[in-house]
Amino acid sequence: MPVRKLASLGFALALVYSISLPARAELLKNFKTEGSIETRSFGIDNESDRNGLKDDYRSETNYRLMFGGTFDLLDDVHSKILLDKQSRFGGATGENLNTVQSSIFVDNAYVKVDKVFGGVDLTIGRQFYNDPSDLVIYFGPQNNDILSITSLDAFRADADIMGWAKFQGIAGKVIELGNGEPPLTVTGTNGDTDVWGGEINTDKLIPGGNLAVYYYTQQVKKTSNAVAGNNTLIDTGIRLAGDIKLIGGLGYMAEFIDNEGRNNGLAAAPGYSGSAYDIGVHYGRDVSAVPVRAHVEYARGSDDFSTIAAGRRFGIIWGEHTSVATAPSNLDRTNGAGLGNAGAGLSNLKVIDGGVGANPITKLGIDLNAYRFLYDASIGGTGTSAGTEYDLIVSWRHSENVYLEANAATFQVGTTLQNVAGSFVGAGTAPNGTSPITRLGADVKIKF
Repeated sequence: MPVRKLASLGFALALVYSISLPARAELLKNFKTEGSIETRSFGIDNESDRNGLKDDYRSETNYRLMFGGTFDLLDDVHSKILLDKQSRFGGATGENLNTVQSSIFVDNAYVKVDKVFGGVDLTIGRQFYNDPSDLVIYFGPQNNDILSITSLDAFRADADIMGWAKFQGIAGKVIELGNGEPPLTVTGTNGDTDVWGGEINTDKLIPGGNLAVYYYTQQVKKTSNAVAGNNTLIDTGIRLAGDIKLIGGLGYMAEFIDNEGRNNGLAAAPGYSGSAYDIGVHYGRDVSAVPVRAHVEYARGSDDFSTIAAGRRFGIIWGEHTSVATAPSNLDRTNGAGLGNAGAGLSNLKVIDGGVGANPITKLGIDLNAYRFLYDASIGGTGTSAGTEYDLIVSWRHSENVYLEANAATFQVGTTLQNVAGSFVGAGTAPNGTSPITRLGADVKIKF
């Protein structure tokens, strides 16, 4: 029986058991449910041909349902199980129970032991990790149009260092080449993908600021590579964020990331030598009782910059629009390989990002963001201009747990992605006209 079926069945049986046999309800002590329902709808034009004379408009609605709970196994041992179901509107027939069961996946299934060795919280199992704005490593619900989810099977340790700093570290697997479920008929292979590393951060060194240093390694083992050797990517970085006390509402952030390691899975065994940095300031305060906000940011990743699992996405069309969980956005995929990194992250990319916003009434938010995208290295002699995106977001905070949003975005195509003979569409034929990509969308998010 697949693990997702076993986990969902066990979870249901545990609930029934605790309700029907109250005398033994200590099995799920302090049980609390949690979950969310999200929908993302959009219509987009010119995504596949960037030509207004062609007819390629399409629309879809995707949803993500997550449900689970936390409970205490012992006074110092806690557990969490979180399941999800993702789908797309428009099925001609209803799903039968077998179909539903096969499309439910386990996102979290872990135990947490308090104060191991007197001061380390140890989490073991399938879990989310880090923040969706992280440029190096993030596993969790993704902010893309298909509402995908990634998880990490890992050991995680969290500790306080003498009240001066905090530590978080992981050691786990992204891919297990052998069977992941019994019977384990394939064992002893050396083609897994492992991830380990950690971060130390402190707010004691810089007034009003937090300073962090981190180190993460991803290693793809030799039998999954072109030649017999491990592909080892190392990301090290330093990050600073905080508030400028002399100017109320003004804050800053800065981050630098360096690549190390070597890909011995290729015959040439190239080393990783890329780098990236991100700097920005933001402002937010009430003006005449109206909350206003603004930000400006500049980020750059070299053409050979690599990360483990970047979470940060720039722009609705460039960053969030995607049709495959593991792929970058359609804007990049449909133009062939080697044209930068639309989707998450900063590989071969420079971004100038600015935005303003306000809440004219308490529940209503209006934000306008602009992004200028440049490739760090010229693509095939066509230059470095990828394009410019403008996003308008109108949000309504119905309650603390209910959020609605409507948005409009347009991507003005740069010279590198223009439709000309010999590139993108029309290769070897007469040039095709280039038109902006346009998108209208709406989101609903409910937490319970």
